[in-house]
Amino acid sequence: MTSLHTEGVQISRAGSSGRHPGSALGPLLALGLGLLLIGCAGEPVRTEAHAQESFPGDGPPVTSSSFSPREVTAFDDGRHLYLGYSLDGIRATLVGELDLPGAANAPDRTVIGRLEPLQVERWNAAVRTANPLEVLDRNRWSSLLAHTMASLLPAGHDQGVVVDVLLVEELFTYRDANDQVQSVPMAMKPRDVGVAASYTFGELLMRAGDHLEMLGWGTRGGRLLFVTGDLSSFGYPFVLVDTADGTFRFLHDASLVTHAAGTPQVVTLARTLGHTVTSHLQAPIDSPVSSLARLFTLLVQSAPDLVKPTTLALLGSGDPPQPDGGPGMDLESWEAELDELVGATQTRGRLTYLVDGEAFFPRLFEMLNQAERQVDLRLYIFDNDDYALRVADLLKSRSREIEIRVLIDGLGTIAGANATSPSVPPSHAAPWSVVNYLRDDSRVDVRVLRNAWLMGDHSKSIVVDGRTAFIGGMNIGREYRYDWHDLMIEVEGPVVGLIEEDFEKSWRGEGLLGDLQRLIYPGRDALPEAAPDHYPVRVLFTRPGDPQILRAQVAAMRSARKRIYIQNAYLTSDTVVYELVKARRRGVDVRVIVPAASDSGLISRSNVVAANALLRHGIRVYVYPGMSHVKAAVYDGWACFGSANFDYLSLRVNKELNLATSHPPAVDALVEQLFEVDFARALELTEPLPGNWGDYLAEMLADFL
Repeated sequence: MTSLHTEGVQISRAGSSGRHPGSALGPLLALGLGLLLIGCAGEPVRTEAHAQESFPGDGPPVTSSSFSPREVTAFDDGRHLYLGYSLDGIRATLVGELDLPGAANAPDRTVIGRLEPLQVERWNAAVRTANPLEVLDRNRWSSLLAHTMASLLPAGHDQGVVVDVLLVEELFTYRDANDQVQSVPMAMKPRDVGVAASYTFGELLMRAGDHLEMLGWGTRGGRLLFVTGDLSSFGYPFVLVDTADGTFRFLHDASLVTHAAGTPQVVTLARTLGHTVTSHLQAPIDSPVSSLARLFTLLVQSAPDLVKPTTLALLGSGDPPQPDGGPGMDLESWEAELDELVGATQTRGRLTYLVDGEAFFPRLFEMLNQAERQVDLRLYIFDNDDYALRVADLLKSRSREIEIRVLIDGLGTIAGANATSPSVPPSHAAPWSVVNYLRDDSRVDVRVLRNAWLMGDHSKSIVVDGRTAFIGGMNIGREYRYDWHDLMIEVEGPVVGLIEEDFEKSWRGEGLLGDLQRLIYPGRDALPEAAPDHYPVRVLFTRPGDPQILRAQVAAMRSARKRIYIQNAYLTSDTVVYELVKARRRGVDVRVIVPAASDSGLISRSNVVAANALLRHGIRVYVYPGMSHVKAAVYDGWACFGSANFDYLSLRVNKELNLATSHPPAVDALVEQLFEVDFARALELTEPLPGNWGDYLAEMLADFL
């Protein structure tokens, strides 16, 4: 029996790889790249629309698949649960481990377990001395959920709440016009009802425990069993509740669970090689100027780094001065310097930080449902797991009413489709091509980036009706919703126009005669109007031959006087490490957060070398528990965040999109909602991480990734 990790929701505190799978070494790596991308995908399937989950009273929920066992009996002997039921005239007898002490310490008191078949003779012998449990039918389970969900709802009918159900389904719960509690999948959320808050299922169940006593159930003792009847929706037809410690054990019959077969490795290899070859054949025809420019910049990208000294020994030894907490850099002068440095002035907007998937994805579903005219998505990865298909289904549905355009990186999406999330349901059968899935029976317009010279578009931006945008580190997939720590930013105001314009140029560039389309693109007529509460915001890019994000952040490291806070999963740039150490030796308070383990073993080992080097030079290093995919930094009173890692690909090769601002409330909000929370959650290093000679080899290889 294993525990389910469900962290507390950060309610509008306002995860396949996120990296380019290639390198700057050219198309000769295609064969090796294909081998690295091979993983477990599934056979093509068509996902049916979700049926509505309704809890109007004491009646059973209407689920997309359920079963109705009869003559259910349950017993426990303190160590095991024994469960029997009849279905279609056949008697099933099952056994499951209870693990009561460990279960009591499970996150959110929620435990996932499995029931294995047990021979009738052994079952009969075991239950003679076991304690019988009270068994409640699915009507009671629905009633308990109805009462509990109703307790979460705000007054009125204009707002509801999102409840994540066991990392499998997101239900939107609200009161309809008849004041009845309704729960529907997020894709079916009424457009005129807003989202007031988000809750994990563990938080819901902790409240449900309070309602058990109010409803007068569980009178036979400390444990009782609910028969939910759910199979495909939630996958757990039985729930064992321990009223003494408030633990809910969600149990499935192992004999009823099917596992999807993976895609043959030869298919993945063929897709990788096919896309690589096609990219290098098509790109010179459709975009000859851009292709040659990318090849030229790729060949000369390393020169600036090679001629600059980045050996930390040149910075001297000894203890750096203690941070004095003095004033930071002059922000007005700094912004004027940036105007010259990146060749662009600031615009205006308003930013809302959405920390982690439980804050971002419900908001995304809400905006997709409310879109009136057009949605443009630009992603490095559009995964093919169950959660990504849920987003795809909503896009396909909305494409019948509004224009939907999706631009995805070809190699990034192939890599993402072959990295399996640890939380994906075992029965999920993934389509081998999410591009075909999006196009099938819909009006979604999809374009796939041609990765000429293995250069990619690592940007992530979603623009809704030209008025609202989302940028940050998240792609579309289960890792980003459930498994990884990450950050997206909701953007409003004139800055959205610049994000949309960049999408339009990239979209045209990946079409027929892409260079010509970009050349004749007239640009936007006007940016959205600024509101009184909008403030200065700057858009920064990494483009071939124009590493604005690198120039701006290196300059910020050199100008910082008070503090530098950085959180990034891929700290492989020698230049960045060198500048951080220089800043610390000036007396700047430098703090860096890296994940305990990244999605790449090579990068994880390289990060060990970087973290130990930073620690030796007096920089405070924090290790975030699990995978953090956040890309954010604060330099005194200037913040920079978005899609760019601190690695060679993000800083010099791939296309990237960041935002920056020196507006004090916006910078303070990022520090309070992200950095202060993560400093407290992470483990601060007091001694070097254990390593070996192989870590230094990994660090050398990572310099080119």
